[in-house]
Amino acid sequence: MRLIDAWATRDPLPDAGLRALERAINMMDVDALERRTLRSLGEALLGEASGRTDSEDSCVLDRTRAYGESLWLTAEWALASDACRTIIRHARTTAEQRIVPHAYDRLGHCLLARGRQDRAIETFQAGRSFATARGDFRSDLCLRISEASIDRIRGNYLAAECILDDVIADATFAELPDVRARATHDRGVTAFHRGDNVRALSLYFQALREYGTDAGADRVLADIALAILKFGYHDIARDVLVILERDSAEQVQRWGATVNLMRIAALDDNEQLFDGYRRTLARVRLPVRQLAHYHLFAAWGWLRFDQPLLARREFTRAQYIVRRYRITELDQDVSASLQLLESKAPVIETPPLAPPDLRLLIDRTPAAVMAWQNGRRSECQKAIA
Repeated sequence: MRLIDAWATRDPLPDAGLRALERAINMMDVDALERRTLRSLGEALLGEASGRTDSEDSCVLDRTRAYGESLWLTAEWALASDACRTIIRHARTTAEQRIVPHAYDRLGHCLLARGRQDRAIETFQAGRSFATARGDFRSDLCLRISEASIDRIRGNYLAAECILDDVIADATFAELPDVRARATHDRGVTAFHRGDNVRALSLYFQALREYGTDAGADRVLADIALAILKFGYHDIARDVLVILERDSAEQVQRWGATVNLMRIAALDDNEQLFDGYRRTLARVRLPVRQLAHYHLFAAWGWLRFDQPLLARREFTRAQYIVRRYRITELDQDVSASLQLLESKAPVIETPPLAPPDLRLLIDRTPAAVMAWQNGRRSECQKAIA
């Protein structure tokens, strides 16, 4: 990124910086996702080695965006944040300014992954101001969805629902189906955290019918698996999560699938498998919300396996993360679990019965995830129609 700062001064790029970039690329694993995008960025810089111009043909910042996206996919949030800030700092031409709202959105989510909610809110608001000033209605809607996610994390469900309902209405009027799908998905997540599992599943399947990207589809499939788990469909949820753990493009989604597979292993009383997933996750750097879920699910598992001391340790860690990072959506679960631990009552979970119309959709979930896996959107729509 410092080389791009030098490029933006309009002075010739230093040879030492170009050589350092080439060494960094050569040291990367040949299969690393970010290696290809960094090489592409390096080629763009070499093409403009004499310094930036105001030409619309410059592709340096667009290549920086692609590099930042590869860093996001591999959960390198600090480096991805740096790429986003570089775009925001140096965008001048019309083409460059077109990608700035997305850079603000991605930067905000990188901050959220590290628990920096206040800075994320400021970033989303700055992005909305930038998008509104340029009449970019689509980006403004996407940033409003991101703002609503912080309200949900903090337990302000009514505020989140109001924002998302407005976005769904605006996206429908503006004929932006991908934005509507994302807002509908998040509306389902909010319903899920309010305890309305039936409403959440209905919204998830509605969003799945409308999603046009693999990244969006795998996120909603992960939430479908978590919701149908509430109704006792362990086998279907497990099958979905195993595929997502293996094939999701985003590292965060793969980790999330592993966290939920750990939960299912505990529900199935498979302590060996549960502990295997737990040990695997203990070695990685999870985003703060996933980390809170990891400790909470690990505590539930140890409680189920009659290990109260280990359960207490995990509950204490989950409670610390929830309070430090204001993840209010999990506060009730943690408090209720600690009370259960103190009461020494047996863990009895009786899943509710899914309504007939939802059971039909749930039964079609494996076909939907297989269609997603094969990259056929039309087949995915057909599977859940």
